[in-house]
Order: sequence, then C-alpha cells, then structure tokens
Amino acid sequence: MRNYILPIPELKKLEPVLSEYFGYKRAMFESELLATYYKYYPKGVSKEVANKYMIEFPFMDEFGADNGAFDYHRYLPRQASTSKTFDPTSFIMDSKYDITITLSDDKLQRELEKKLQECGETDEESTIVTSLLIVAAIYEKYVRGELYTEITMSEDTLPYLEQVRPEMLKLFELLNTKRYSPSKKKELRVFNPITIDNGVKKITLDNSCHWLTDLLDNYLHIYLGVNNLEEAQTELKEVYAEKKGRKANNAACNLIMYGTFHLLQRYSSLKTKSEQIRMTLGYMELLFETDSFNNDENSTNAAIAYLVKQGYKPMWKPKQIEDYRFSPNNQSTEHLW
Repeated sequence: MRNYILPIPELKKLEPVLSEYFGYKRAMFESELLATYYKYYPKGVSKEVANKYMIEFPFMDEFGADNGAFDYHRYLPRQASTSKTFDPTSFIMDSKYDITITLSDDKLQRELEKKLQECGETDEESTIVTSLLIVAAIYEKYVRGELYTEITMSEDTLPYLEQVRPEMLKLFELLNTKRYSPSKKKELRVFNPITIDNGVKKITLDNSCHWLTDLLDNYLHIYLGVNNLEEAQTELKEVYAEKKGRKANNAACNLIMYGTFHLLQRYSSLKTKSEQIRMTLGYMELLFETDSFNNDENSTNAAIAYLVKQGYKPMWKPKQIEDYRFSPNNQSTEHLW
C-alpha cells in the first residue's frame, strides 16, 4: 500500500481531462476532500466564507408522497426547495492543500514513468502520469465497492435490481407473449383466463374487460420501463441468466481502455495508433489481472473504434449496480416498485 499526496490545485487542473476521458466525478474523492477540510478547519469556516459555497440541499426534492404505487401524488414534484447547505468540498477545492489517495501497488508510479520514458519524453508527461494514478485510485475504490458517484442509492436499490426487476421482466414477458390463431390468421395476446396460485389456494380470474392485465401493463410501464418483448427477453438473457466463463464485457476495462487511449492520443509524444494502443495495454496490465481482458492489439483497436462509433461516454457506476438497468419512466430514487 502507498499513500500518494496529490495537490488539490493539480487535481482541479486535471478535472476536465479526467471527466472527458474517464467519467470522473468530484464525489469520487469526497471522503479525501472532507478529510483535508476537517484537518485544516476542525471548527469550520466563518459564516461569511460559508455563504460563498452554499448549495441546494438535494434531499428535499424527492418526487412525491408515497400513497401507493398508482397514486398520482407520487409523481407530483414538490415545490423547489429553498433549503441550502454549506459545501465543504467545493470550498476545499479552491485551496492549495493536498489530499491523500491510496494505491495498493507502490510501484505503479515508477512503472508508469518507466513506460512513458521508453515511449519518448513529452512536456505533458506529468499530466499523463498523474491522471493515470488518479484513475488507478478510482478503479481500486470501484473494486472494493467504495466508489461513490452521483448515482443515488436507497436501501431498496439492490433488492429492486437483483430480485424485483427480473420478476417484473418475466411478468412482462408473460403478458406480451402472443399465440397464433389459425382461424383468424393472426397473433393474439394471451389475456384470459389468469390463474393465481399462492401455494395454499388457487383461483382463476376471467380478467373481465382486461382489468387486471391493463393494471399490470400500466404498473410495468412505470416501474420496469421496457419497450417491447424482445427488449425484455434480451435483458433477462444478458443480465439475469447464469454467467459462465470470463465476463465478456467488462465495463471498467472498456472505460479505462477508451480513456487511456484518448489521453495518450492527445497528450503523449506517441505518433502512431499502434504505439498508443500498446501503451494503453501496458497500463491495463498494471491494473487488471492476467486474462481478465483481451490484450490483443488488433482486438483493442477494433473495440475502441466500436465504442467511438457508438458515441460512448465514460461513466462509472458503483460495482454493485453496473450491470443492471433502472426504469427510465420512474423519476423517483426511493419508490422503485
């Protein structure tokens, strides 16, 4: 383990680069920034100073009162909050102090500098080395499950993603599976009848006037938010089916591969794409376990080109939720079902 001292002015200078190429958010180092703030300002700052760093209190704008899953009040936004609070992280980011970031590999900085020297000197070498050290610290937080971004998680987030959502997908699949009618020569949605068995008693409903299926359709539109049967089945297969072998699409690998290549393309003295890709793979070999990613140069080139074509935007998610999806139709972070 090694503690790396990072001057806050240097971090602030690099924030635009880190945001563009690596999806950096200031919240990722909030604990380190707060540690510096409380170290130098244990009694806080004056009211005059604090007034310059006031922000809207975010917890006052949660959507609606919980009067039931179908209650329209749940979706009525409250009046904009006028509550404000002092933001110590913004204040300390305007200082000339340092923060301490922890890296498990105490040789990482030396290895990075060595690789860059082998590739040729550049005036921006410090930008590259410091950026990649910061990214390494972000990745280690991610691996430990300690990476915090601007994504809000409640106590129901993981139960929704891991347990409730796949059941919603199966229900959506059931409601939208069609059968072929030879007499009418067309597909019909399977609505009637509906049997419910709770293990103690079983009843069959006629679903008169489609009252139950329409209700479920509306519910799933809000809390599941898939557009069609194919989309639901794809999510069930790709996200919830049992995974075997090496993970085919490592989000962290893709993000770091994409960001490192473009960082080198902009700031390094490496002239050819081949050199930039080899250096990118060299950095990834320092971070990732052997065989956890494809380190073939041609495959990496193709993967980067694909991401660029798709308009890829680097974005970290907490490791616990990175593979999952939320409903785009539900604006609440508290009422997930």
